[in-house]
Amino acid sequence: MAPIANPLIDSIKIPGCPRPVSLTTIIRLQGDGNYTRLHLQTHTRPLLVAKSLKWFEELLPGFVRVHKSDLINPSFVQMLDYHNAKTLEVRLPDKQIIKVSRRRIDPVLIKLKHHAIHMS
Repeated sequence: MAPIANPLIDSIKIPGCPRPVSLTTIIRLQGDGNYTRLHLQTHTRPLLVAKSLKWFEELLPGFVRVHKSDLINPSFVQMLDYHNAKTLEVRLPDKQIIKVSRRRIDPVLIKLKHHAIHMS
């Protein structure tokens, strides 16, 4: 069972980590079956957590699901490459390029624009 989403949280307790992880350090969450890899700004290697990506998606409503296996922090989006109506890529720090699934292009663009409006 996933915890109740709280938009006011600034950190989350990750199972297996001694201290809560600040949301401002999470760049990307990558699903791998029943596990999730957390790509953090403060770590060179991702942390492997025994929770599904769906669990994190419900916990972090401000993050954007761009693909079946990728959930990104919109604060780290550096650029959008919109090649055509069927191809969108998101560039993150460290030259990470994440392809947005075709059926999620419109919702991702809307959520990223909404995030940009609230940040300015």
